Amino acid sequence: MPKIRQGRLEENQRRIETAALGLFTRQGFHGTNIRQIAQQAEISTGAIYTYYPTKEALFASVVRNYEARMKPLRDQMFNYIREPFSREDIRRLAAEIRSIVYDNADYWLLMYIDVIEFRNQHFAQVFQGLVEKIRRRVGPLLNEAKRRKGWCGRDPAFVFASMYMYMFEYFLIEKLFSGNRHLGVSDEQAIEGFIELFACGLWNGSNGQRRGRQSKGPNQRLMSMPKPKPRMYALSGGSQ
Repeated sequence: MPKIRQGRLEENQRRIETAALGLFTRQGFHGTNIRQIAQQAEISTGAIYTYYPTKEALFASVVRNYEARMKPLRDQMFNYIREPFSREDIRRLAAEIRSIVYDNADYWLLMYIDVIEFRNQHFAQVFQGLVEKIRRRVGPLLNEAKRRKGWCGRDPAFVFASMYMYMFEYFLIEKLFSGNRHLGVSDEQAIEGFIELFACGLWNGSNGQRRGRQSKGPNQRLMSMPKPKPRMYALSGGSQ
């Protein structure tokens, strides 16, 4: 096929899929018809069926091509990792996730449409086996963290995947659900808060790690606290 002809075919497909993406993310899959896509792309409905036998085939192609654009962005998140649970790497990971979510809102809208209208037929593979995917990408670095003195004892791939998904959820709520500082702070402050939680833990003094002996949990701490003296209450029910 002559190059000029091939280039024209690719341009037509690009126009069709760009129009379809805009309409799908505004109106949903079932709320959009081929005629609307053709009008938006400035192409005939018959021409659309030349490339896509059905509207669902068009949707699947839009998802597939967007996923191809997203994969390098997700891969990039792992390229800089040297110490997965260090403050610097957690901060960089959060910044990468923020960019991916904020710069590609249509991708996540397609995912929600797929869940609602297709029972997640087209995006299931994105999340399936997430821990194993992470283990394949940064497994040696995670194992190194696990061998360090004071590690909490959890599977580091599970910990990293939990951290990864938590930050995605935060930025998705902010971007798609009009979160408007839903944690009460700016994105930058939220990221610093995540770093404190993930790198240091919750309990003062433990630094989120076991240091040679088991740190007391909240129930043990409560049990070791001095018991309050009994208080007398008036018959009317009020306290004295």
